Amino acid sequence: MASNSDAADLSFDVVIEVIEKLGSQILLDVKAGPNTMVAAVEPSVKAKVHDRLRLALNPDRLHFFDDVSQAAI
Repeated sequence: MASNSDAADLSFDVVIEVIEKLGSQILLDVKAGPNTMVAAVEPSVKAKVHDRLRLALNPDRLHFFDDVSQAAI
């Protein structure tokens, strides 16, 4: 989740579509405009489906996948 110390150009609003609690982290399937992505957040984050959150990207932790093959790029 974004905080005041995060760079404004790396922060954006999302709507939560799916929540997957994994114990050590929570995976959120989110929609940002027309785009969808998965965000890993701390297990202490209180979130519900359809909630709006502000997230911040950590460029060192981004992973991209091919739409067709699902292979990491």
